[in-house]
Amino acid sequence: MSTSMDDHCPLPEDLILFNILLRLPVESLLRFKCVCKHWYALIKSPSFIEKHFHHKNNHASLLICNLEVAPKGHSIVKSVVFSLLPKKIIPGVTPEQKILLQLPRVSDFTCVAGPVGGLFLMQKKFYGDDVRLGLWNPATREFRPLPPAPFEIEFFFSEHDHQFGLGLDMLTQDYKVVWFRVFWDEPRQGVYPHVYACVYSSCNNTWKNITPEFPSSCTLCAPLDATYLNGIYYWLFRGLDKIYRIRSFDMGSEQFREMQGPEIPREHWGTLTLRGDSLAILAGDPGKPMTSIYDVWVMNQEGSWTKLLTVQPQIGAHWPRGIWEDDKMIFEITKTSQLVLYEPTTKQVTDLGFQLDLSITGCWIFNYKESLSPIKRGNDSQGKDNAVEKIEHFFDVIPMDLNPLLTVRKSQRLITTSSLTLLYFLILILINRVLP
Repeated sequence: MSTSMDDHCPLPEDLILFNILLRLPVESLLRFKCVCKHWYALIKSPSFIEKHFHHKNNHASLLICNLEVAPKGHSIVKSVVFSLLPKKIIPGVTPEQKILLQLPRVSDFTCVAGPVGGLFLMQKKFYGDDVRLGLWNPATREFRPLPPAPFEIEFFFSEHDHQFGLGLDMLTQDYKVVWFRVFWDEPRQGVYPHVYACVYSSCNNTWKNITPEFPSSCTLCAPLDATYLNGIYYWLFRGLDKIYRIRSFDMGSEQFREMQGPEIPREHWGTLTLRGDSLAILAGDPGKPMTSIYDVWVMNQEGSWTKLLTVQPQIGAHWPRGIWEDDKMIFEITKTSQLVLYEPTTKQVTDLGFQLDLSITGCWIFNYKESLSPIKRGNDSQGKDNAVEKIEHFFDVIPMDLNPLLTVRKSQRLITTSSLTLLYFLILILINRVLP
């Protein structure tokens, strides 16, 4: 058999094995890397990782991060739970939840962004107003704390805003993070703020300063999810003229660009999101919380927008939190603190089973697909147990009597040599039967 699917044309048995393994979940593939060197090389190959992520069997699921806050003595204790919902949600039936990560007592968790290629960007507070970031792949259980960014900030600056963008340089397959920060010069009471930007490279594990080329007088609109698409990250913003525009960052050229947004009334709010494989904007009238009408705009090509649909949910006071399967919407119900899925065509409301803490911005909703994308590069290896420890140590965890901070069952990660051997021979038999 050939040793690499990326080095040369594969033999027929390689293609059959390739197509069989493509249909398996990440958890199984992580185990099967132990079968032999050939399987290990195949599963780690970039072509296999890309095709597996986009395979029809790798369905998207809703992943919800719920943050709750409770006072504990003189400090604030946060509880963070990442829950995965079934790929198929039955209308009117509250779905079961599978906990992927649980941090019951942390003090410095602030937010999470993503996913891009199955990876998430975690953020924690670090000494005053500073923050630290980390990359996490839930499927492979890998985690990497990012080094500090080299921002050169005057001590008297006050941070006004900051935004992150996680994306992939499609040419080099390098995951990057763009981070820009906006500061006010408090003592001088300057009219315009100071804007700084840095870019992180996962391959090099380093940051570098770049020219932000971002309007200093704009107001950024918080997106519903990671608005990355085909090598470019997008932000929605409004200038002093109250007109919506799009700012983008190319992960390959590391250049900022600007383009027109749709013609949204100036008094309406807007937020950027993804609808399938298209960039979309959800806009609405802030003065009608009980009978809100939402317009969904989709970008056909750069700067060209079409209003695809209008949704008027027949539910109580709420706030939109995301789009699911193109036209279904996720709402946060103000009165009951529930998270619900709304089907516009049938007007069916499904309780997703989450009780939110509405006193804080503490719920993130993601369209998530499993990925084999590695976070570690080169000789920077990492075992699964070490990855668990790194996640725990990254956050400031308040000790609690023998409670696990991350639920990872060892029984789910173990596979016997005999089981691997049996599977190996079964697949070889299947290959021999298929080949003429």
